[in-house]
Amino acid sequence: MNSQIEFKSHVPAVQRGALERLVFFNACQVRVASMIAAAVENFGTPEIVSAGPDRLKVTLSELSDAQVLFAVEKTSGRPVGVAVYVRTDLESVNVLHLSIAAEYASGGVRSEEQLLLKLLRELKRCMRRMKGVRRLELYYARSRDAATRWRALDKALI
Repeated sequence: MNSQIEFKSHVPAVQRGALERLVFFNACQVRVASMIAAAVENFGTPEIVSAGPDRLKVTLSELSDAQVLFAVEKTSGRPVGVAVYVRTDLESVNVLHLSIAAEYASGGVRSEEQLLLKLLRELKRCMRRMKGVRRLELYYARSRDAATRWRALDKALI
């Protein structure tokens, strides 16, 4: 089955409104509101910036080396998922902000497409190209115990 989602490091500039809704006005944010507040305090505010004449990306005000991966609907170019991440050391990548459009999230009308899982799998695929990376930390993980938030990448994926 051909996926209607593609993964990119930017979104079309005409999708600014959809990107703002995804990053700043996402109905699912209430689930992790305290972690979002902690991430903003520790790493800076997410900002939508130009990435060329017709492209947008998300940056963090306090981390110039943060990277972004978008899940984008192929037909419309609408961003429906985003992961903002940074390589924290030689072996680790930390996903600092993560957002999925409400219709793709748990309980949404398109939840069966498992967009969060696909976005994380694509992020792991990208990490295979980063020499030495062995761990992925999800900052928004429900458990606040750092030891349980670390996820070792499968050796087959590296």
